[in-house]
Amino acid sequence: MPLEGRHPHFDDGLVVWDDAYSGRYRPPPAGYSEQFDLQWKLGLERDPAYYEYAGASVDDDYIDDRVFEWTGRHPAGLTSFKHGGRRLDHPIDPALIRQRDCIDIACGLGRWTKTMMRLGASSVLSIDMSPSGLANVKQFNPNVREVDVMRLREDHPDLMDRFDFANFWGVAMHTHDPRLAFMNAAATVRSGGSFYLAVYAPESIHGTSATRAQRAHFHNLQSVAERLHYVDVVYNRTWDRAAPLGHNAKNMLRKVLGRPKGSKVGWLDLLEPSFNWVIPLGVARSWFAQAGFLDPDLLNQDESPKCLFHLLGRKR
Repeated sequence: MPLEGRHPHFDDGLVVWDDAYSGRYRPPPAGYSEQFDLQWKLGLERDPAYYEYAGASVDDDYIDDRVFEWTGRHPAGLTSFKHGGRRLDHPIDPALIRQRDCIDIACGLGRWTKTMMRLGASSVLSIDMSPSGLANVKQFNPNVREVDVMRLREDHPDLMDRFDFANFWGVAMHTHDPRLAFMNAAATVRSGGSFYLAVYAPESIHGTSATRAQRAHFHNLQSVAERLHYVDVVYNRTWDRAAPLGHNAKNMLRKVLGRPKGSKVGWLDLLEPSFNWVIPLGVARSWFAQAGFLDPDLLNQDESPKCLFHLLGRKR
């Protein structure tokens, strides 16, 4: 039975996902529609601090970089990114997308939707629960639908076994039950089709005690103004009373050394979601097997340390 009212990270100190937790926790009290809506609303309004970033913008220059990130070939003929990113060690073959029916599951502002369109997809269905995210995607892709990924199989049987390529980038770990989220998303892929999964790796910043403390503080704040002010604190490496002493000391050193600060939307993306699991590689691989896929390829094999695991599997 689900643990009534308990939060895995803040109440139980759990951040590394184990499939034994499946069914233990409940969705966010306000529902998933609000989980990312603040950052997508700011992006829809084109606030530079929350839009002009590789993880958010759908402007053409940024999408060129996303094509380069996936395929290793830059549309402008460049050999490096214009605005940042990291190429996959094992590029995605554009033939998996070109003239194929594709789905972007939990599409956000739509950067991967637009990337698949740029790669020549026959169609891309963009699904999400965020009104702001879908409003942004509608500007370049009318094929959208409001969908709760946790109820995909129950509520949308017409989407099952339908797509040649499904993108599930940075979603499963932000749910109360990542395994269930994966199974729902993977069910949209037809036999012979491909499924792209990206989930936080245990070695990333997302699994640290400092991150958990900062996220707990963020979620205790009541207003949007307070939350965005706290994003500024984290982004600017101001002394953070919510974080451990060692974390603050490291931040002071980073300031002295002039280390890059990332982006505000990146920090909001870390703080805002209700859930922020990290997923062991073996667990993610087991999901593919359970859903009827061949053993997936690890696309960022050489990256160290890994922020995410990027996996691509083919359905039997």
